[in-house]
Amino acid sequence: MKNETRNEGWYGRFLRWAGGEEPDGPEGPEDPERQEFLEYLEYIEAHGDMEFGSYRLMRYRERREKGLEGVPPPTDRPKAPREAQRLVRRRPGALRRQLRLYRWLSVCVIVVLASIFLLTAAALPSFGDPEAPAMNEVARRYLEDGLVETGAVNAVAGMILEYRAFDTFGESAVLFAAAGSTLLLLHSPRLRVRTFRGPDELMSLLGRGLLPAILLFGIYVIVNGHLSPGGGFSGGAVLGGGLILASLVLGEERMAQLLSTQRTTRLTVSCLLAYAGMKGYSFFTGANGVGWEVPKGIPGEILSGGLILPLNLCVGVIVACTMYTFYILFLGKEE
Repeated sequence: MKNETRNEGWYGRFLRWAGGEEPDGPEGPEDPERQEFLEYLEYIEAHGDMEFGSYRLMRYRERREKGLEGVPPPTDRPKAPREAQRLVRRRPGALRRQLRLYRWLSVCVIVVLASIFLLTAAALPSFGDPEAPAMNEVARRYLEDGLVETGAVNAVAGMILEYRAFDTFGESAVLFAAAGSTLLLLHSPRLRVRTFRGPDELMSLLGRGLLPAILLFGIYVIVNGHLSPGGGFSGGAVLGGGLILASLVLGEERMAQLLSTQRTTRLTVSCLLAYAGMKGYSFFTGANGVGWEVPKGIPGEILSGGLILPLNLCVGVIVACTMYTFYILFLGKEE
């Protein structure tokens, strides 16, 4: 029988699996408790409902009358598992039918979803097709009208902070949620009283020369993001790396006094609220045609692009604080 099962094709095994049968496992000794419970299921299917303890006591008395070595009474043996206790309330035939229905429904759902995904992918335009709607409408709108509508020379900054500002806000909120969840999971009172390591001499010597340049470059990338490649995400990553380097240069204890996890959380929440307030004002005035628009300024100057500059600042602070929070929490966890 084992050889027949092994030589059976995948379609036959699939039909047996969908019919509620379990795959044949490795050969080994049978569990007596499992075998006893299977016999109990067969008994209640044929004779009606009975408590598992009553069934075991009945079998014990039968074995004792026949002079066989029986199973100890239920008071001396552990009770049936909780899963078994729940299963005894249902008929084995009903369980088998439900399992068969569940497996067939699972296969049908997978087939339907796979068909939808494949048909959708087949209907999409090919990569780089110049006749695709996205190439003709969306990208052309960003490139041709982006400077006038957003006031940003950098089309990417105008796109993610004006046309797709709500999506960028969601990404920033996800960063805050990740940092907050990590803070709740890893932060404990023991981290507050742990011994801080002092700065390494070689790292301190090299870092003191690099740290101002890294922080200044990160600020430049954020502030100049609407005029040249950069912005809040890339500049925030540079600033986050600078804060981590500052922790290595100045020492963990001094850096914890300057920028603790409580302060990074407050900064992140403040920037998220400021972002929501600025774009909420922009959405409200734009949708209702009030006309109280923020001046776009002269394209090419630092104070241009409307709200893009302060939005870049908010995003940069959120990214930097998130990176630094992860570093501090996992550093304390390792100790």
